[in-house]
Amino acid sequence: MVFYIRFLKVPRIFPSSVGADFTVKATITLTSDLGDEFLAQDVGLFAHLDCNGVIRSSPHRPKWHAGIRALPFEFRVNKNDVAGPLRLCISGHRPTAADQVSTTRMSELVSAWSGFFDVSGSREAPRKIERRFDLNVSGCAELSIWEETGESIARHIWDASLGLIAHLRVLLSPGSNPALSSRLRQLLHPERSTPLRVLELGAGCGIVGLALAQMRPDTHVLLTDLPEAMDVLALNTAAARLADGSCVEQLSLDWDAELPKAVGERRFELVLVSDCTYNADSLPALVKTLGAVVREEREVEEKGAVVLVAMKVRHESESVFFELMAGAGFALLEQWSVSLPDRSRNALGRSLDVVEIYAFGRLGRGGEGEGF
Repeated sequence: MVFYIRFLKVPRIFPSSVGADFTVKATITLTSDLGDEFLAQDVGLFAHLDCNGVIRSSPHRPKWHAGIRALPFEFRVNKNDVAGPLRLCISGHRPTAADQVSTTRMSELVSAWSGFFDVSGSREAPRKIERRFDLNVSGCAELSIWEETGESIARHIWDASLGLIAHLRVLLSPGSNPALSSRLRQLLHPERSTPLRVLELGAGCGIVGLALAQMRPDTHVLLTDLPEAMDVLALNTAAARLADGSCVEQLSLDWDAELPKAVGERRFELVLVSDCTYNADSLPALVKTLGAVVREEREVEEKGAVVLVAMKVRHESESVFFELMAGAGFALLEQWSVSLPDRSRNALGRSLDVVEIYAFGRLGRGGEGEGF
């Protein structure tokens, strides 16, 4: 299971009554993506202050203990040693490394970077948190994703997104031969003559679509979600370091409302859906939206759009999604599993914590659903 370091109380500067020292105080927690489980083991963390690129490590490492739910932390600093805005990072590793996201190596603890705060200006960091990921793709910049702080699970990174990014990285690897593999690999192949047109539904903070646009050149991504997600999507889109020829837009889209013209009038080749099946009540609206976006094709393998769905199954009610997709004319074309870090493996050493990824195509009358 992946655990996320979160700020329950964002970093804040408190002056000291002695000399030129001041103290940075924050409260963190280590939880699962939904915030329903806390790390149940002792672990030593690293705390770093970044001042204009100069990293200062705390001599006292924060210690998380099994059974706790919150960890207050203090970092004493001499005012004369800093000149400019500060950022606090809490991580499970040294400050020079971003977190890993791949099928062979995925970080078990996801680091937290605060926003800027200052001795002479705003003494408290904004209520946003940055994640940094090494996508392990040649020439690809580090992925920076901002999300909200605190205990709310809205507009946070969820496990299925990390699993889907790891799998997309495999599909984008140089060994993927488009002539011998799936329609999905054909779509993702970098030597296409036209840009890849991608839609992400329920994008949240936009991590999957942005990762794809950073890993793959000439990828045009439209990120969609409810209006309350637009601010964090705009923040992450502005921070993205996209591959050559790639671009990212964002649009408010409610699955229960009429499809916006900006979506309905476009033809997308790849539709991304990550961690959107946990609420069974919303599934009919999700499938209805997919049916409006993806056109029926007699030969999906040649020209049809692919719907790529990633889920970490939370409860049995999510199975209705597959029934609804079949009823809407979608065929299951292929599926994969991506293992997450998991200390509770079975007798064969396999992870019990997995992200399931499904590729769907929509077949018109007379079409046949076959594996890619």
